[in-house]
Amino acid sequence: MTGQSGTYAKVIDRIILPPDPGLIASLGSNHTLDSAIGDLIDNCLDAEATVVRVRFLTRRYRLRALSVLDNGCGMDSTQINDAMTIGRRRQYAPGSLGNFGLGLKAAALGCADTLTVWSHATGATPVGRRLHKQSLSQDFGCDILATDSAITEAKLLDGALVSQTGTAVVLDAVRATYRGTSDLEAQTFLDTTVERVRLHLGLIFHRWISRRGLRIEIEVVEETDTERSVPMRVHPMDPFAYRSSGYPGYPRTLIASFEDTRSAKLECHIWPARNDVAGFRLGKGSGDALQGFYVYRADRLLQIGGWDSATTSRPERRLARVVIDDDSLIGDAITINPEKHGIRFSPALLHAINNAISADMATTFDDYIANAEEAYRTARRRSRTRKPTVRPDKGFSPKLRKAIAGELDFIEGVDPIEVRWRTLPLGEFFDIGFRERTVWLNSRYRELIVPSRGGLNDAPLVKALVYLLTRDVFEGEYLGSRDRDNIALWRAVLETAIQEEELWRDRQE
Repeated sequence: MTGQSGTYAKVIDRIILPPDPGLIASLGSNHTLDSAIGDLIDNCLDAEATVVRVRFLTRRYRLRALSVLDNGCGMDSTQINDAMTIGRRRQYAPGSLGNFGLGLKAAALGCADTLTVWSHATGATPVGRRLHKQSLSQDFGCDILATDSAITEAKLLDGALVSQTGTAVVLDAVRATYRGTSDLEAQTFLDTTVERVRLHLGLIFHRWISRRGLRIEIEVVEETDTERSVPMRVHPMDPFAYRSSGYPGYPRTLIASFEDTRSAKLECHIWPARNDVAGFRLGKGSGDALQGFYVYRADRLLQIGGWDSATTSRPERRLARVVIDDDSLIGDAITINPEKHGIRFSPALLHAINNAISADMATTFDDYIANAEEAYRTARRRSRTRKPTVRPDKGFSPKLRKAIAGELDFIEGVDPIEVRWRTLPLGEFFDIGFRERTVWLNSRYRELIVPSRGGLNDAPLVKALVYLLTRDVFEGEYLGSRDRDNIALWRAVLETAIQEEELWRDRQE
């Protein structure tokens, strides 16, 4: 009967339809360089590596090759053949980060033309394999590399990571490099690329680094430089590393129940407002785009914000971040793409999230969103009551200036002020240089405040307090009688305080 599925139609033959090699052209096309390196490191962790080194090989600041080295268990000839096979899915152990059998190839060939893998496993001869994107798209062929070369590479790997076993993944003809003629611009491009990779790895592996002792290093090696470079260590960047919650009673756990017997825990956080720490901005400038769900799998961060239609992103929701950490949800309730930087929630899970509620039945998901918005609006109202002031300049570290800018707005068209050291009469702690736009601290007391060798941005606590105390006097065009009276008050109190400080220190010695 026409119009039916044909489930019961008679089968007359069977043929094998191999994939068209042309699919290689799109393999890993959604990868960025930093996401590709993250995917390569996933393989290192599945190999039980404790040290991973990402090496950028450059020539005149142009990226020539990229290597990811690890001290994991390594591979023998059978295992490396499986690893180089497109779509070959091995048996993944619980807690493994692999999923599709595409990670190594997609990550490498998504951003480079050639992938070479050297590996050495305990009790096995070192092995090497190479894939060329162009020839792979013709016949899926893989080059077997000479054993003596593999042995040499194993010795180099041991020298770099002090390990008898491990794997080196080498990407040649990397496409994410500067193509212009300016060496200065090339250096800037390289520095920006390396910093972006460092921040990304510190974010997605922050739990592995802080909880499991993983060491990730980044090394930039210039071909013409004969001196050995010093690897930079990747530090964890925790997107929930605030000191106190931005709203009472948070973080709070909500339960999203679906499909009769299943549930997902939503660990709901509200960041404190006007926060400028690295964990809030995550190296991405404004924190507005970072609201939403943070999905983990085996302590690896897969999703960095975004609401996936559970609700919408709005500026007033910028303080809201939700942890979902349940490996059993990955695969059906939560699907991930091969590049591991895009997820989708099932309709059933989305519906459950919108109906999630705390165990005491007191807080719903809508309540949580409303609380986050209230925290943001309250902070905005509070910040509008602070009048603009004069910008700090020299004498303050960049981090201190940034912290002040995060709390205060500045008067446009008014020159900034400095806090500097110079010799003043004995007994005086500070002086106001109104024309110079400077608060002068008496260098006679510098050693008392800065026991070690000082610098331009030394004594940050004292300078910050002096700035907050005196900034108002620089807002006008001249010093009024009230300003002069305040300066006299501050001098009298602080001069006595510094003398008492000297006496107290003498008594301690």
